[in-house]
Amino acid sequence: MQLQQIIYTSENDLEIAKAIKKEIKEYLNSIKVEGGKDFFVKHTKKMDEFVSLIYKYILKKTFHEFQPPLNNIPISIIALGSYGREQLSIYSDIDIMIVYKDIKGYNLKEIIEHYITMLWDLGLKIGHRVHELKDLFPASNEDITIKTAMLESRFIYGSKFLWYEIQNELNKIRNYNKKEYILAKYEEMQQRHKKYPISMEPNIKDGFGGIRDSNTLLWINKVIFNYPNNSYLVPKYASEEDFKEYRTSLEFLFKVRVFLHMAAKKKIDTVLLTYQRDIALKMGYTDSPRLKAERKFIKDLLKALWSINTFTSIVIKKIIKPYLYRYSYSKMKENRIKEDFYICNDTIYSRLCSNKTFKENIKILIDADYKKCDISIVANLKEKKYAFTKKLKKELFYKSNLYPLLFSLYKSKKLEKIIPAFEKIKYLAQFDGYHQYPVDIHSLYTVKEIETLEEFQKMNETDKAILRFTALFHDLGKGRIGDHSIVGAKIAKEYAEKFNIPESDTIFKLVKYHTLMSNTAQREDIHNDKVILSFAQIVQNERFLNLLYLLTIADIKAVGIGIFTPFKASLLKTLYFNTLNALENRELINEIAQRKRKEKLLESKEDFKSLPKSFQKKVLSSPSNQLFLQNSVNEIIKLLDWIKDTETFKYKFENDKHLVVHIAKEDSLNFSLGWFLDKLSKLQLNHLSIYKIGNIKYFKIEFNEKVEEFDLPIIAEYIEKAFGEKLKSKHKISFKPEEFEIDCNHSQNYAAVKLKTKDKKGIVSTIMQTLDDFNIRVEDVKISTQKNIARDLFIISKENGFCNKINDILKRLCE
Repeated sequence: MQLQQIIYTSENDLEIAKAIKKEIKEYLNSIKVEGGKDFFVKHTKKMDEFVSLIYKYILKKTFHEFQPPLNNIPISIIALGSYGREQLSIYSDIDIMIVYKDIKGYNLKEIIEHYITMLWDLGLKIGHRVHELKDLFPASNEDITIKTAMLESRFIYGSKFLWYEIQNELNKIRNYNKKEYILAKYEEMQQRHKKYPISMEPNIKDGFGGIRDSNTLLWINKVIFNYPNNSYLVPKYASEEDFKEYRTSLEFLFKVRVFLHMAAKKKIDTVLLTYQRDIALKMGYTDSPRLKAERKFIKDLLKALWSINTFTSIVIKKIIKPYLYRYSYSKMKENRIKEDFYICNDTIYSRLCSNKTFKENIKILIDADYKKCDISIVANLKEKKYAFTKKLKKELFYKSNLYPLLFSLYKSKKLEKIIPAFEKIKYLAQFDGYHQYPVDIHSLYTVKEIETLEEFQKMNETDKAILRFTALFHDLGKGRIGDHSIVGAKIAKEYAEKFNIPESDTIFKLVKYHTLMSNTAQREDIHNDKVILSFAQIVQNERFLNLLYLLTIADIKAVGIGIFTPFKASLLKTLYFNTLNALENRELINEIAQRKRKEKLLESKEDFKSLPKSFQKKVLSSPSNQLFLQNSVNEIIKLLDWIKDTETFKYKFENDKHLVVHIAKEDSLNFSLGWFLDKLSKLQLNHLSIYKIGNIKYFKIEFNEKVEEFDLPIIAEYIEKAFGEKLKSKHKISFKPEEFEIDCNHSQNYAAVKLKTKDKKGIVSTIMQTLDDFNIRVEDVKISTQKNIARDLFIISKENGFCNKINDILKRLCE
């Protein structure tokens, strides 16, 4: 009431803007969130008041007591976007369109300019468009985004006479180029899903199952039917039950968006881990002994996203079907594999109103050969009454390219009916700093990844079925009490026996040890005889090793994009072949025997014989066993050819898949390795090998990622500088004694130091600097970081009395 009085008694723009700005601030500070859509509507109406007040003031100031009736002033203020849909969140942009009809006698442009200036003075995030009525249609054809915004037009204030004319123009816009618009929006939705896939930090606006999916359905609905909202699509295109679930999920998303904006104090659409607990507590979630509030919240959020995506995808497909397919009867018949089922471009489709039973659908889907399932398959499976025989359950895992069918069963909510234990991991988030997807999606992706492996395709059908089954079941123990590998192994064995999948004991063992190969490869010395023999003792035979190897690769690949690096692939491959060698020739696994065997092969090579005799002798008498254990004969020869003529120092880079720095130096020459590693601490160090050959010392430093080409000269400068005076690293870390595990009996020539500590900059550089101070020679460093914990392995030569200096070294490291 006070604001209304001010705008009619004052002509001071600053005073008016200040008063409204104060009112807005008080309103925002007093906001109480109740519901999702209800809050959006109330917030939208409140913004309508402020937007209208400014316009009233401008008209009063322009016309004074001679102001014409509001409807006779040819200006209409229209809300667009989320503001037009009445879905305005706290920090959302307020998008408006000002439409006018250029009639002589009014200073319309001056009024509009004054109005926009004052809106900006309020401090609100105003986005505006100004169009003359006759320009609306041409403007809508400039860009699909403009057309979409106009389709969401909502009258706020101004001339209703003009608004009626605007609506006529909007109808012309809606009916123009329908097919082109519909297909563009459909493609846009698919591209958004690729850009923002489902994750544990989902984008709830533009991502998979986000608010934009619901908007897309509304936009297409408006263009085809001009319905005011999506409820008008019931019951012809969606059942009451499905629509109710969709609306409940959408309401949940609206509420999350409000609390997300409040937690972040800014406009943000990604539910980052940082804000999840705050949102969960504000929404009424509480901690329980087994699940934190944020895990309960994210589970419900993921469930809502899947619900919205499935509903909108099915309904959109139903209503745009006439615009998608224009095949002749003969063409349709040519692509038909069974009644109601068609395959085109490796994608299987079905009629949306098929009369076949669930079992009949499944039988066709198991027998057919395809690479992708259309959403029509999900729609059919979802609507059918569940029925699945024991025989079909077994056949399911013998199906080639199983993933598309599994994913369709998942989306149609039938997978948990086939495997009730799957319900426990559905939408279960993994806040471990490693996995990028929830447990259910990771499990499905593991099946997908295993079927893409070349080695998998060469296996017999029984082994393929075992691996498909194990890939799906390997993490089913998560979310339950106990070690997930052991719990999951018991569940997998039980279901294998129920489904009549062969070798349930093999499946049990694969699930039980599904993390063993990855952990051994990344955290242990895979060239050490004890490590290999211990691993081989569990594996026992070549067939199980092959199964575990492929399961491990698929499991890591399914963690997320960029996780399965060439370095990890190399470690797993080395462990695989070392274990295979141990299984075939246990007597050759001893590191001395391995070295002698490698030396014999080396001496038989012409390239080695062509090296100077004195250099050959230095190579064969090198104290660095790791040179022979870690490299093939050809790799050793290539290395020797590069370092043989080293006088002071030399270096080179490999930067194809990831950065590898090679350095060779005369042994007596100082090289500040700790300082050099510290300078490159922004890069993730993977592996460090150091070999001594005669009076030459060689360093191979491997990083996780490649660098830009312009970074290489900078790294070269660091190398040159490290060969000057002794330099100390800046990031000196202090450790705790209990973080170290030291084994002086690791092998005849080497001790092993395992470090488990919180990941931070300077770990390796601090340890290397300290060992260098004690004249201790390190030959190999393996770095593994997971869940923000560093697990590093140092292989150290015993030749300079390392085992006698342990206490002094630990004292220095723990200062």
